[in-house]
Amino acid sequence: MAVDAALSRGNGPMDGVVLCCTSISPEKRTELASITAQMGAIHKLDLTSDVTHLIVGDTDTPKYKFVAKERPDVKCLLPEWVDALRASWVEALEPDFPALEAQYKLPPLHNLRICVTGFEDMAYRKRLEDDVNSNGGDYRGNLTKDVTHLIAKEPSGAKYKYAIDWNIKIVSVEWLEQTLERGMILDEHLYSLSLPPAERGRNAWIRRVVSTSSLGKRSFDEDVAANGPRKLRRVASAKLNSQSVGLWTDIVSAEIQAEEPRHDQWSERLAHYRPALQRGSSLPVKSSGPLTERSILHAQSSATLVESAVPPLLAPFPESPRKSGIFGGKRICLYGFNEKK
Repeated sequence: MAVDAALSRGNGPMDGVVLCCTSISPEKRTELASITAQMGAIHKLDLTSDVTHLIVGDTDTPKYKFVAKERPDVKCLLPEWVDALRASWVEALEPDFPALEAQYKLPPLHNLRICVTGFEDMAYRKRLEDDVNSNGGDYRGNLTKDVTHLIAKEPSGAKYKYAIDWNIKIVSVEWLEQTLERGMILDEHLYSLSLPPAERGRNAWIRRVVSTSSLGKRSFDEDVAANGPRKLRRVASAKLNSQSVGLWTDIVSAEIQAEEPRHDQWSERLAHYRPALQRGSSLPVKSSGPLTERSILHAQSSATLVESAVPPLLAPFPESPRKSGIFGGKRICLYGFNEKK
């Protein structure tokens, strides 16, 4: 009845959660899948890219190791988290989802029994002990066969030799430091004492920032990162197209301003002969040749301008109203075409 009442209230507290389990018995996994489904979650048997939460029974599994290295976006939790969330939800309370996540977060050194050797500084040794105990581990002063990890300063000593014989994982102190930094157990093979200190822990996990931005339109940089060069080409093409359309619109619609005529020596000499040419006179030059400064100078040295019935060469164009557009303010003369063209 309590569950039915909770369901009638609408959306569950786990809406949007995609759940996966590792090292959980089939019976318990089925139970967790049923409970979480009632609260709005989706359960996946495989660790797919949309998984948001991993319920962990043991850390020595492929799923856990993959998340530790490749998936900082996945939150690893104890199985008890589901029960606590359900209890709060059934009691008609609004569960404090972030607080419960923090409370049941899987500790970095969950179920590990750790011993150290080779560290003579007692203050530093005490700090290592506190780090282990405060992060879910169990610090051991003596090396026994049930110890899971030996943190050694040098590849020597009695503990080091027994650890080899008992197949205990031997790691450098960088493993502890970076495991606590990551919040999950990292691959011990990358922290072998045989590696130079600078090489230890290289590529142990992907250090990338988990996005916490709300859903919505992505920024340009995010879009480019997601879509690569193809996105860049689409954006560039769109911008060029819009600029081309805008440029053509400006050319067609904008009124072209006529420039003021420039005065020079040639213009002044041409103006001197314009009245005579407009009266129907012509210069003593070949009618097929262009009107040039040389021809005018030749006419200037002649005795008179000969009257001719040839139409004036520089007859003024009739005034027409100014029009806007690409040919606004222009006068065009056709030459060399037959009558049909």
